[in-house]
Amino acid sequence: MQPIKAETAQDREQLALLGLPLGEPGSGLARYGAAMYFYRAGKLDADRLEAYRICCNLDAEDPDAVARSRRPSGS
Repeated sequence: MQPIKAETAQDREQLALLGLPLGEPGSGLARYGAAMYFYRAGKLDADRLEAYRICCNLDAEDPDAVARSRRPSGS
């Protein structure tokens, strides 16, 4: 999926939440909420949303790494 482009002030706010530093207390849940926002707007696919869901209670876990680990070999 293409990188998310912010079109509105709300998009920019949610993108900032997606970019919260790993390990910051509460960051996993904030990133998941932002991911759900972009999923509902059609800007994030279900596989990426699932990676954020997996990480929502694991503030130090990288959703990008989780998403990569869940891709079938050769993708």
